[in-house]
Amino acid sequence: MRPAPGFRAALRSVLAFGLGLSLSACVSAPYPIFRDEHGSAYGSYLAARYAGASRELDASAAYYADALERAPESGLISQRAFFAALIAGDFDHADAAAEAAANDPETAQIAELYWRVIQLGRGREAARIGTAPIGPFSTLVSTVLSDWDGLARGDAPAWTQTRIHLESEDMIPAQQQMHRALVLDYLGQDDAADAAYREALAGVPGLRAFNTLMYGAFLERQERRDEARSLYASALEGPGAERSDIAAALSRVDRGGRAPRMYTPRQAAARALFPPASLISNRASGEYTVLFLRVVQRLDPGFDYNTLTIAQLLDTLDLREAAVDEYRKIDDGPLLEQVLVSRLWLEFRMDQRESLVQEARALVQDTPSQSRQLLLADMLRVTDRCGEAIPIYARVSEAAAERGQPDWRFVFYHAACVEIADGWDAAAPLFEEALDLAPNEPMLLNHLGYNLIVEGEQMERGLQMVERAVSLEPSNGAIVDSLGWGQFKLGHVDEAIYWLERAVTLSPDSGTNNWHLGDAYAAAGRTLEARFQWRRSLELDLDEDERALVERRLELGLDAGPPDLP
Repeated sequence: MRPAPGFRAALRSVLAFGLGLSLSACVSAPYPIFRDEHGSAYGSYLAARYAGASRELDASAAYYADALERAPESGLISQRAFFAALIAGDFDHADAAAEAAANDPETAQIAELYWRVIQLGRGREAARIGTAPIGPFSTLVSTVLSDWDGLARGDAPAWTQTRIHLESEDMIPAQQQMHRALVLDYLGQDDAADAAYREALAGVPGLRAFNTLMYGAFLERQERRDEARSLYASALEGPGAERSDIAAALSRVDRGGRAPRMYTPRQAAARALFPPASLISNRASGEYTVLFLRVVQRLDPGFDYNTLTIAQLLDTLDLREAAVDEYRKIDDGPLLEQVLVSRLWLEFRMDQRESLVQEARALVQDTPSQSRQLLLADMLRVTDRCGEAIPIYARVSEAAAERGQPDWRFVFYHAACVEIADGWDAAAPLFEEALDLAPNEPMLLNHLGYNLIVEGEQMERGLQMVERAVSLEPSNGAIVDSLGWGQFKLGHVDEAIYWLERAVTLSPDSGTNNWHLGDAYAAAGRTLEARFQWRRSLELDLDEDERALVERRLELGLDAGPPDLP
């Protein structure tokens, strides 16, 4: 479900935001927003582009809105004002720009869908959705909106009258099963709704937790509490499973709490659109996905699952300040635990302040949940306090094993900290334990195999592990580098050069990859190429010891350098 070429071009233009560009993640202070009464549309347009490039989404949206007010006839400004406002979640400005943007062929696809969202249930004819150049995904969205607009006005979709029992496979693709379930639930077609909820639960593994909660709520409303309890309990049985939202639902059933209410048409439409909107990232850019999730948010701003997904996507797009803002919108409810941990970890990555570590400590003291303990341990590990992190990782690992839910990740990070604090010999058994839990995990195979090679222990076994890791993740530059370095350590210089050249191609900005390739070139007598790679590595991310080694290489050559490093 890829957007049309014109749509992509328009979106890229708007995202002079700086998405995907080598710009700083944020500026030192928020970009000032002001209106110059004597200014021009062009001046506001330039200010909008500059604010966007500085990743100040709110300011960018405000300036584009000002430019549109000054030049409402401009198709270019209307499309960019609409996209900027929608990406920023500024619905006031998006509403104002939507109708104008719907007249532009390059933005009509989503602008008309957005216009329909604004008008849903209001009895007003939506924009000209039938004339827009829309693809399969937009058609799906349009169908969902039409159905719920009709339901809001008292008209059931025609398909509910003739095909209630899911015999029609062509009607509803897997991602739309939740829509069908919600419609049938809303209309009181309980048996058909039950079948559709089951189809949704089985059809989209990536949304299993969300679909579990939706089906469980239906079972609770049907007073099928034992079935709901079994559904929730089974969802908490997987390895490493700690879902505060599902745990809260289970607790509600156990204490005889009131079942969740059926949704309004706008709320139901939002939940029907969430599965396909959240999954289009598999085929489209993150920016494109955010746009559609914002459409869902416009339907129901209080839909926390959608807000959480937007926050996570904004984080992956390096729009961290905007992601924090989304996290802060969720201040209550069953997702709060996940939101607190995710937000604090994001803020810590932005600025490793000691105050954030102390906030994490306070959270653990208040409620020592698995997620909070891991948050604190990860913060301590990143700030070189592995001695403090080790007992936390150990407790979490042991508790998971006692619950019958051992997780290789907990053991791995425990082992990594032990390696830093106490050396390889102390950590090796823990890495082996992690590998027993996840024998096909590339990161584990790479780390354990690489260390077996450089430590001179079981070198052939280590090389086999790394080869296995490469077969699982052939495009991972760090893993391919491990294979090349392993071949080098074993004296297979030609093979080493082949893999190390590939590693540099995959990860050209890795100082380690470039240094390793330089050593392999030197061993093959290709001195000029070796010196080029060593010099290149010094421009990149080497630590102090690695930098000293490479500088000695440049001074004295491969054979006259200091003792080797891993």
